[in-house]
Amino acid sequence: MKNTHVFRPICLVASLAALLPHTYGADPKPAAEVVTVTTNRDAPLTTSTTAQAKADLATVPGGASVVDTTSYQAGRASTYRDMLGWTPGVTVQPRFGAEESRLSIRGSGVQRTFHMRGIMLLQDGFALNQADGAGDFQAIEPSALEHIDIYRGANALQYGSATLGGAINFVSPTGRTAPLADLRFEGGSFGYVRGLAATGGQIGDADYYISASGFRQDGYRDHSEQAAVRVSGNLGYRFTDNVENRLYYSLSNSESELPGNLTKTEYEANDRQAALGNKTGDQKRDYPLYRLADVLAVTWGTEKIEVGLSWTNKDLFHPIFQVIDQYSEDFAGMARFVSAAPIAGFANRFTVGINSAIGYTNDDRFTNVGGQPTVLQSSADLTATTTNLYAEDQFHLNTSWAVILGLQLTKAEREYDDQFLTNGDQSGSVDYDAANPKFGILWQACKETQVYANISRSYEPPSFGELGLVNNAFPTDLQAQSAWTAELGTRGGNSDASWELSLYHAWVHDELLSYDLGGGNQRTINADKTTHLGVEAGADITLIKNTLVKDDSFILRQVYNWGRFTFDSDPVYGNNQLPGLPEHAYRVELVWSYHGWYVAPGLEWQSGFAMNYANTVENDSFALLGARAGYQTAKGFSIYIEGRNLTDQRHSPTTGIANPSPVVADANEALYLPGDGLSVYSGVQWIY
Repeated sequence: MKNTHVFRPICLVASLAALLPHTYGADPKPAAEVVTVTTNRDAPLTTSTTAQAKADLATVPGGASVVDTTSYQAGRASTYRDMLGWTPGVTVQPRFGAEESRLSIRGSGVQRTFHMRGIMLLQDGFALNQADGAGDFQAIEPSALEHIDIYRGANALQYGSATLGGAINFVSPTGRTAPLADLRFEGGSFGYVRGLAATGGQIGDADYYISASGFRQDGYRDHSEQAAVRVSGNLGYRFTDNVENRLYYSLSNSESELPGNLTKTEYEANDRQAALGNKTGDQKRDYPLYRLADVLAVTWGTEKIEVGLSWTNKDLFHPIFQVIDQYSEDFAGMARFVSAAPIAGFANRFTVGINSAIGYTNDDRFTNVGGQPTVLQSSADLTATTTNLYAEDQFHLNTSWAVILGLQLTKAEREYDDQFLTNGDQSGSVDYDAANPKFGILWQACKETQVYANISRSYEPPSFGELGLVNNAFPTDLQAQSAWTAELGTRGGNSDASWELSLYHAWVHDELLSYDLGGGNQRTINADKTTHLGVEAGADITLIKNTLVKDDSFILRQVYNWGRFTFDSDPVYGNNQLPGLPEHAYRVELVWSYHGWYVAPGLEWQSGFAMNYANTVENDSFALLGARAGYQTAKGFSIYIEGRNLTDQRHSPTTGIANPSPVVADANEALYLPGDGLSVYSGVQWIY
């Protein structure tokens, strides 16, 4: 009781300062009055509900968010930007208005404008990444999710992840949580059409969920047509009150034309055109994907154990500068034990687990003639194995303070088995292993406010995308990227506000960066030392109520990310900014709502950023205006209309990286990836 006078000012200041996401604490409903399907079904044992996920978030001593699907379905729900654009710390830049995006957390994969690295993507707790760590975006249907868990940095240790960026887990509904019927249709500019039909239910001890969706768009740019068909779902069976098994299944077929990068001259003359080589080479990325996963959960008292297996099959046809033809299979297994048993009368939570994956890929590459494979240029079998063993203990000193200790052990191998042999045997293999500790504290300052701090080590072996052949040899000199990261932050919420604020500083060693060696030979190298420093902030604040009419409200919704990613006393580039990501990104929306009706004008702004190591070429900043409006009934019918980039501003959300010469930078390289112009979308959904 003697410290009460200390606690109260801190709680008061934190509550009044609610400048910081709608994903934590009390859940403001800026889109509309969210429909909740109430049933007498028991919660599943094999996965978490949205409410459980938010409760679990309160035990994390660092940056983490839970995104409820309903929070983004009051507008177009198509890209990763649509799903994660209001999440603090997450940078999502669609490459050409499509699902393919540049995805980064805390500067992870800072130069990966294609695909993804540095973040573990999961679906229902099983890795979507291939065994080498590389990832794709097209397997997820945004409207067929219950919620999304985002754990930034080492806060993702519960999934075995120790990458700089952390983990994003896309969680599916089950028959124990899903409505009997869910029908959604939306369409709009640039030939955009998307539809979803889903159903779920429980029959005795069994439950089921299945969704089917289709999507297509012509795209803002020439040669940017996208299409996908997806079917996913799960079957659960409760053997006893504390034993449950769940089988997940999904199949998707994705087809994506690639319009390519434009020079600045081309970009300013006509940002809707495609790069000439992309059209003549019919460049695209097409693949079907099949996935099965099974998890068994057993609980007793305060303990729980989960074990699971997954299999993923992908057949990639990818004409670019060559035709890449890859057939891959990835197998993964996981086991996790969680105990909430007290120790000597003190509350405690102990987690230990293992994730292991092995992937086999046959990689054939051909000369590209009009998008068709002709002369074989290389052929190899790629094998990747990654195993992570992890443990974490959260010990509560009292009702306010908890100490968290964690450790991850990782071992990885990348093997290149040359099957072509024209230039001699280029086969090779490389091993990586590390121990990654974590220490954190969590302070429950008061009912509404938490304060947290942690320090952790991250470790990231290169994927085959970084280990491509250099000078006709498999590079065995490339080191894994590692970092020590310190973090301090707060989160909380009440009926009128919810916020999150994290400050982080990462000291990175051997960062994986792309470098031009000259003569058209480009490879990934290790930087010596780099620094990632940033702020992740988000807030929903109810400004006023009962203004225009009784029971209405105005909610200010905002997210701000500041990230400065630089060399650290590099002998050539000094403390220059690492090219590729904006230092500032801000998004704000003012939502008026009244008994299911809502109107929400908004703004998003992104600062310019360096496009080369010398920092002599820079992408322009931009600000986009948007607005949405709609209505949602209490029984599950909703409709919306949304306008984006209302001033039709030409902008490039992301770019390629220029040649890294410290003296001469070619300002007219093909680097620009234009964003969509003025667009309008509308949708309707019925849930029963």
